[in-house]
Amino acid sequence: MKKRNIIDIIVNVIIIVAFVIAVYWFFQLLFGGSPDLSEFNSLLILMLAGILFNLYREIGEIKVGVKYSFEKIRGDISLIKSDMGLIKKRLKI
Repeated sequence: MKKRNIIDIIVNVIIIVAFVIAVYWFFQLLFGGSPDLSEFNSLLILMLAGILFNLYREIGEIKVGVKYSFEKIRGDISLIKSDMGLIKKRLKI
């Protein structure tokens, strides 16, 4: 399981609160309520920005993980090559 840090928690809380407010305002607008359409659109943009920020962070973490995984694989392959050379030397192949 992935360790969650404080930024992930804050972004998720902002997204959830914005979603709840957006649903509430949507129903108010639908039935002639008080929030202006510009306020509703601003909230949707804030929610979208939070989702995109969260996705961008996830992609960045995956990219860093893949980079270090490939470096580790290269190191493991070089160790296998040296071990195979040692085995060939001992078996005189």
